[in-house]
Amino acid sequence: MKTQPQRAMHLSILIVALATLLRGSVAFAPAAKNIARINHRSGASLAFPSSTALHMSDSGGAGGGGAAMQRDNSAKTGSSVITKDRESTDTQMEEDVFHEEQWRVILHNDEVHTFNYVISSLIKVIGTIDKKKAHDICVVTHGQGQATVAQGCYKPQAMKYCIGLQRAGLTASIAPEGKFEGSEPQAG
Repeated sequence: MKTQPQRAMHLSILIVALATLLRGSVAFAPAAKNIARINHRSGASLAFPSSTALHMSDSGGAGGGGAAMQRDNSAKTGSSVITKDRESTDTQMEEDVFHEEQWRVILHNDEVHTFNYVISSLIKVIGTIDKKKAHDICVVTHGQGQATVAQGCYKPQAMKYCIGLQRAGLTASIAPEGKFEGSEPQAG
């Protein structure tokens, strides 16, 4: 059985070990220093390696820092301040703008499916087409061999529509908007 001084010594050793672990983390460094001071008063010795806490600084503006990449070392607090130029990030974001090409979904005539089936499939797959618009697409497809079902879509959405129509058994394809320049027959 341990005596009161032995328990206190073991507890002190555990606290010192915890303080040593926490000292390595910048977030817990102040707490570790306080634990070390308390243990120093109780007679335990503890040596910490010196560490530098980093603080992000906003030197004005909407939150980016000051001019260029700078360090402000302060011997009094033992901390460093790092600031980064905001202008370089703004210009980089402007250069990353990308204009994606628009696509069309085209329904082809197949002479197999009834108008009612094609109309219900168009309404189900596309979702934004009403019964009249779906009927008009069927009429154009039957008369001219193909019709535009949707236009001005981004490629992933056009592919989703096309695959949905193909799963319904219809013949559909996608093509970039630039290929059609008014030559594609369109319903409605």
